[in-house]
Amino acid sequence: MTGDSTGERREGSVGRRAFVRRAGGAAGAAGATAVGLGAGEDASAQAQRYEFGGHTLAWRGRSPEGIADTENPTIELDAGTEYEFWFENVDGAPHNIAVQDADGNTLEESETVSEEGATASITFTATPEMTQYICIVHPTTMVADLEVSGTVEDGAADGEDAGGPSVESLALVGALVMAFVSPVLFALFLFSRRGEDGEGEGDLTTR
Repeated sequence: MTGDSTGERREGSVGRRAFVRRAGGAAGAAGATAVGLGAGEDASAQAQRYEFGGHTLAWRGRSPEGIADTENPTIELDAGTEYEFWFENVDGAPHNIAVQDADGNTLEESETVSEEGATASITFTATPEMTQYICIVHPTTMVADLEVSGTVEDGAADGEDAGGPSVESLALVGALVMAFVSPVLFALFLFSRRGEDGEGEGDLTTR
């Protein structure tokens, strides 16, 4: 009987060690997932960038590839999304870049740069009222259309809850919960096994 009891305790010990390894692996995987999701969410939060060359005759698109080498390209935007418009002064004349509405009101505007090779930019969240980007110094030649899709309500695009969490945020929270819950489950498992071992030893003593 003593040999059987010792064997059972050894098996229980081996089982606990296996559980430790599995729980540790699960917690590590959950932590790695959380870090990866956090990094992905940070990346998705970066503003989408458009680059131009600023010349008195016109804006010349540089990137993304769809506007490369195009004069005064029309830019399609999504309401509620953040964008960066960047340009380099290529002729040494004074230039800036601004976003205006249909009435010519300036909604966003960069500083004016007058040296060849100098750069400037604006970062903004697209709204339906935005209709053009322009160099205010050369408004007849350096001007192009903006086409904004969707609407914005209470600071968020349609179909999105301004105060609601994103899918990435929910997944991140879930991964973190799993990372913290695993050790608790392991502790409960140990307590339950200890209780079973204690009952088994009590039966042996009685016998």
